[in-house]
Amino acid sequence: MLDVSEGKGPIYMQTAEAIANLAKKYEDDPKAFKKKMKELESEAWEDFLDMTVSQAILWAACDIAPEEKASEIAAAEPYFIGSHSGASGAWVSGPADLAPAEYQWGYTNMTTVKGLFAAGDASGASSHKFSSGSHAEGRIAAKSMVKFVVENNEQPAVDDAKVEELVAKTLKPMAVFEEFSGFTTDADVNPNYILPKMYMFRLQKMMDEYAGGVVANFTTSKALLEKGLEYLTMLKEDSAKLAARDLHELMRAWENIHRTLQAESHIRTVIFREETRFPGYYFRADIPAINPEWEVFCNCKYDAASGEWEMIKRPIIRLVD
Repeated sequence: MLDVSEGKGPIYMQTAEAIANLAKKYEDDPKAFKKKMKELESEAWEDFLDMTVSQAILWAACDIAPEEKASEIAAAEPYFIGSHSGASGAWVSGPADLAPAEYQWGYTNMTTVKGLFAAGDASGASSHKFSSGSHAEGRIAAKSMVKFVVENNEQPAVDDAKVEELVAKTLKPMAVFEEFSGFTTDADVNPNYILPKMYMFRLQKMMDEYAGGVVANFTTSKALLEKGLEYLTMLKEDSAKLAARDLHELMRAWENIHRTLQAESHIRTVIFREETRFPGYYFRADIPAINPEWEVFCNCKYDAASGEWEMIKRPIIRLVD
């Protein structure tokens, strides 16, 4: 990030050089070299299609053969959850045979919400899971879920009126569109509702510009974050007017509502953590250094009834030195 700010960008991923080095020992045998290069080319596409599909799509879009040409990269990983080294995600219970008592409160991989389990990128404090690690954790979580169901098999007493209330809430975006769609001749433009795609663009733009996104070279500050939070509050008000024309847009509408909560937790956490998370995450221009005092987990807890957020520091307990 600093190199790009100093005019040393763009930054390239030297796939051609890496592939050539792997095939170097075959270069005295043209036939073997050609065969090996073909294998490595195939592996490069397979690996990225398996792990980072967007990179493979970018190669195709930019007419790049990875064995012949370098491709641009952004030297950061600004993901909200998990990923390769984010160590972020939902706070989940650790296994009874390994986790310290304070990090183990029940079924393995169960979140702080009873009966809700998370694995892979959705579960926190477990970096470098990649595809195989996420698969393994998914199996662990699935077994824990089955155990939970077996041991908690009483039928819950649910008020039918509450169920109807939740159904109406879930389907509200479709009801909004049904009520107001005739107000204009173009369904995309209507003062009475906002469609999921338009909502998503607004959310993406404010997070990109105010919360350390790629257009800001992954740089932000307390002032920018607080302004972003102000705009996010306005967007949350508009979420009540999300409209859906079909079931697909209904899914997208609720996806946006969940993304908005995630975005707010992200902004509040970056404000709370008073340091730069560098290299490869985000740069706090107002606090440009890493602070050893912040070598902790930062949890955020949302109270849906009050709308209040609680920020919590959690110590990192290292199982292996």
